Amino acid sequence: MGKKEGYVYLDRESGTSYVGDPFIGVPVSRDIVESVATQYHVEADSLARALREVRSISVINVETLFTGFDPLPVGRSDGGLLYVLVEADGCWDAAAERIGLTEDGRDAAAAAHDRQVRKVAEDREVRFGSGFVVSCSEFPAGAIDDIVAVVERTRLTNRQATTWVLSQYVPGSDAIARILSIPESIVQSELAIVDRTTRRSAAETRTLDVPGPLTRLDPEPQSPEWMGLNWSGWFDLRDWQTLRDELPRRPGLYRVRHTELPGLMYVGESGAEGGVRQRVGLSLSAGLNESDRQTGDQHGAARPLRRITETAGGRMEVSVTTPPISSSQRHRRAIEATLVAICRRETGWTPIVQLNREPAEHVSGPHGELLHKLMDVAERSSYTVPSWRPWRDVTAPHWLGLDWTESRPLSERDVIDSSGVHAFRLWRGDQTGERWDRTVQEVGTTGSIASRLFTLQNEYGDDVRFSVATLEGLSTDNRRRSRELSEVRYDLVGAHYLATGNPPEAQF
Repeated sequence: MGKKEGYVYLDRESGTSYVGDPFIGVPVSRDIVESVATQYHVEADSLARALREVRSISVINVETLFTGFDPLPVGRSDGGLLYVLVEADGCWDAAAERIGLTEDGRDAAAAAHDRQVRKVAEDREVRFGSGFVVSCSEFPAGAIDDIVAVVERTRLTNRQATTWVLSQYVPGSDAIARILSIPESIVQSELAIVDRTTRRSAAETRTLDVPGPLTRLDPEPQSPEWMGLNWSGWFDLRDWQTLRDELPRRPGLYRVRHTELPGLMYVGESGAEGGVRQRVGLSLSAGLNESDRQTGDQHGAARPLRRITETAGGRMEVSVTTPPISSSQRHRRAIEATLVAICRRETGWTPIVQLNREPAEHVSGPHGELLHKLMDVAERSSYTVPSWRPWRDVTAPHWLGLDWTESRPLSERDVIDSSGVHAFRLWRGDQTGERWDRTVQEVGTTGSIASRLFTLQNEYGDDVRFSVATLEGLSTDNRRRSRELSEVRYDLVGAHYLATGNPPEAQF
């Protein structure tokens, strides 16, 4: 040691220039600060003040670490501190120069950060880099386990894994960029790399994509590979002859779009003997042709679709898909729910004529304004789309952004406040394995949660666990409220199917 032996600051007076408790605002616990101070023969109060200064400068923060390095998050405190491991020792030289630390002061500050992070991560088998404590109040604590799991199972960098996992918790690359304080262009680049990696490697696909017949890589509702399904081209719904010639006689799913509107008009499924050809090429198409409206009455979406074209012009087009798994009614209906849920998530509203809605009844005016009014009606008449934060862990306390009650066995159903309208889920408590592997027995909605839980207890017994969430902002109109509850069920079943590859056990 040289001239500055035993001091934290180069200017020895700096250590006495503070007023008040030196441990307020320090991102490292007091016992660690005092232990490190003893090890480096420095004053604990002075080291605490230095650590507080380190927290306030721009050298060691989320932006620096995630922009210039490759940090691995291993923990987050309730106070919004993020604990990461990263090979970025040069940051301590820059920090020491910025606030005037001695060599001992720099080493002590670095050791305090590292020891704090190691303490937080003591249950994880991670030995990568040095520990840094940074402020990041919006980082979802539940994402930490998923990030570590993805890093262990794939060849992604830590930042790529972090970016991808956050995409499962927050909507949009702009939200991820805000959390990590990095440019949105970096987020988009990292997510594009993850998608390419997923397509190339079966091992990565099993971790980064979703189980079952769908994929999350192409969520745009009008895409030819929407949700990984092999969709046909678009057919004019009035061209009944082509539809009857071209559409397969197999079970499957179909989607309807308007040539001048975003999103979708309708999503449906068919397991009829004549497959999608019968449901679409006969029933639905006939309803859009004025000469055959009586036949078209067999399909509930025909009349509202026809009225939209009569009011606002344009064409209705249909695209179909018949994956082998759609021969199973349970999977086919679960895929339908998933497609509706994804359409809601991506566009902000339910497919425009889904659930017997007739938006053309609510618009009038000059032709040029009608399409805009139709979209406005579609958005206003749809129940609020959930945040999908998080969605992979179907038993998580905040699954899909809802405020679920603590899980309890059905034997304790009486503790639930029965007022209001609720969503519910129940699952068996003996599941093992990763959080992403869990499935639920049943999901649903009810205006009488006490009665529904009583029925479920009689059906499943005392030990099956349940959790409920109060639904806010529902319409007071009974018909519209019923539709809104159906939209919630689409979201719940769809998210579950996408996360697990299976519908809830007792659904459909």
